[in-house]
Amino acid sequence: MKSTFLKNFSLRKLHEPKQRNKDGSKRRRVSRNIIEGSDLEDLRPLQPLLLALELGLKADAHSGGEWIRANDSQRYQQILQPLCKLFLCRVPSSFPLNSEKDGSKFSAFEKLVQGRSTLDYGNVNGCINALAAAAGNEQLWKPLNHAILNACSHDSRAEVRRAGINTLFSILQTLGEEYMILLPECLPVLSELLEDENEDVARVAKECVQFGEDLLGETLQL
Repeated sequence: MKSTFLKNFSLRKLHEPKQRNKDGSKRRRVSRNIIEGSDLEDLRPLQPLLLALELGLKADAHSGGEWIRANDSQRYQQILQPLCKLFLCRVPSSFPLNSEKDGSKFSAFEKLVQGRSTLDYGNVNGCINALAAAAGNEQLWKPLNHAILNACSHDSRAEVRRAGINTLFSILQTLGEEYMILLPECLPVLSELLEDENEDVARVAKECVQFGEDLLGETLQL
């Protein structure tokens, strides 16, 4: 039920619609965010939902991940796809966050997707970490890793790259050597991010490389 809500309700609200050009082709509306007024209140359950999902996945991970991998991992796929799409969501500053009164300098996107403080309970980063831990094998990690690297490579939004690289670093710290099997797929993206114009992105990319080198006991060729 949780994954259905996340897929059919939250993503529809947080993504801007596409318009058609005069030639009939689609283009994304970027001039303004259409989420206004009472529509924002409809999204208030999103953070509690993410928190409940994270806690449920952590419990499943402690039990060996049997629930998330049941029925040929259908639940995993149902949760993974809408969750990773939230990396690309556009969150207006007036989004009803549970931590909106903490007085921090971070944006609503950073709080909802990345989780920038202990007050940001219910965020995408925490859910993806818990999902990776519960999944527990390379076959299921591959599409998750691909989605994270896509976020890391986002051309126009530094906040998306920051969320992606911070999530990757969190997963490396959570899973350690087990996740090193996917490190070769990450290296081309990490190499680019080391020279990212955003200092935070470049710094965390360097931390990812250093962490991988420490685990492997050798220097990575970038």
